[in-house]
Amino acid sequence: MGRFSVTFASLAERDYRLLWLGSLMATTAFMTTFILVPIVAYEITGSYAASGIAQSGMVAQLILGPFGGVIADRYKKKPLVLASQIIPCAIIVATGILIVTDNITIPLLFGSTFLMGGTFSLMGPARQSWVVELVPPRLLPNAVALQNMSINVAAVLGPMMASILVLSMGVNSGILYLLVSALFVIVIPLTTMIRGSGSAKPPSERSLWTTELTAGLRYLTSRPQLRSLWLFWTLIVVTGFALQTLIPGLLNQEFGRSENEATVVALIWGVTALPINLALAGVVGGRMAWPLLFLSAIALAVGIWLTAWAPGYAILLIVSAVAGGARSAVMLLNQTIMMSNTRPEYFGRVMSWVFMAFGLQGLLAPVWGAVADAIGGPQTLYIVGLVVVAGTVMMAVSRARTRGTPPEPGTAAAHIAEETPTTPAPPTTQEAPSPAGSPLFAARLAPVALMEGQKLGGAQRP
Repeated sequence: MGRFSVTFASLAERDYRLLWLGSLMATTAFMTTFILVPIVAYEITGSYAASGIAQSGMVAQLILGPFGGVIADRYKKKPLVLASQIIPCAIIVATGILIVTDNITIPLLFGSTFLMGGTFSLMGPARQSWVVELVPPRLLPNAVALQNMSINVAAVLGPMMASILVLSMGVNSGILYLLVSALFVIVIPLTTMIRGSGSAKPPSERSLWTTELTAGLRYLTSRPQLRSLWLFWTLIVVTGFALQTLIPGLLNQEFGRSENEATVVALIWGVTALPINLALAGVVGGRMAWPLLFLSAIALAVGIWLTAWAPGYAILLIVSAVAGGARSAVMLLNQTIMMSNTRPEYFGRVMSWVFMAFGLQGLLAPVWGAVADAIGGPQTLYIVGLVVVAGTVMMAVSRARTRGTPPEPGTAAAHIAEETPTTPAPPTTQEAPSPAGSPLFAARLAPVALMEGQKLGGAQRP
């Protein structure tokens, strides 16, 4: 089996393929609108802070995120995923109409972002939990990896669409919103074609909402390694996406360029991230994952500093590749390690707490904007880079303390440890080579090492 067929093995499963295609297009729509929010806000006001306030609607994920995980663990997945596709479509259409008719305001843009963040709190955990039921256990890690890869493909398609239509063709941002909403005309039918609706927890096994919610948080915070990774993930999201808030104003105030050219920078981030993700997919489950995590985090800080330092527009575009690629790499590696060390019955709830970081990012976006208005965009980015370095040092200290802790039974990390063969004795001429040393065995094991994954069976309640 070739490396290509191993990497994309899960797409052979019909129902998963439909979900993956739907995820790709829906995420492209989300990515495009998320890029446009700070641009539209800056067009209205010419203020860094206004761009941050418009994006702060993502605080909905901070408020509603934990409940999205509980809902995903309790109810059938198909209706949840459909609802989280239909509602954003309506929101995007309404926002596009407001922009086209010149009735958009910062409060309305905030409200649009808030509603989108709320539906994303439901969509993310439900979609990831549904993946568990659509592929065989041996393909689960590969399937989760491809879900994340669809996000990185969308990170290319979204900015590319915005760059071509807004910059090259002069399409109004509101018209682009309306065009993006058309993607859901394809996404929703694809989801309805998936057979079955996903399992639901029997009512007799359900506890109070607050009980299940706190159980997920207790699981996450009681394990030092997971807790540190979660906090580090949150810091990376908050700092990494500060770039997205500040770039429109930076282009306008420091280089005299249109704030719409933020779509070009976002495109560079996505184009850089995709090959990096493909390269990391083959090593993320091995011993290099942790060193690469720290290396990527330092590269992110350097990329942010280079963005602040850039003396000209052309240099800014070049160094944007460093920041964008490193941000994608550190997020991929962090989430992979984290989910590989999470037991499957907590997957949805842990994912919901992970997604809350985007809500916190929305809450802090106006802070970054206000600081930039006060001291300047480049100076603010230097501070952001320092925060990344400080967080990386703290994560390294935590890793040193937990390095010898064995993987928890029932997790993908434990599964990989069990399946990894010890060094065998050389076979004699009369013996057949050990299956563990054969290329076929390596091909079957490779998906297990792809990004985050989990083991379905063998999980025990704490």
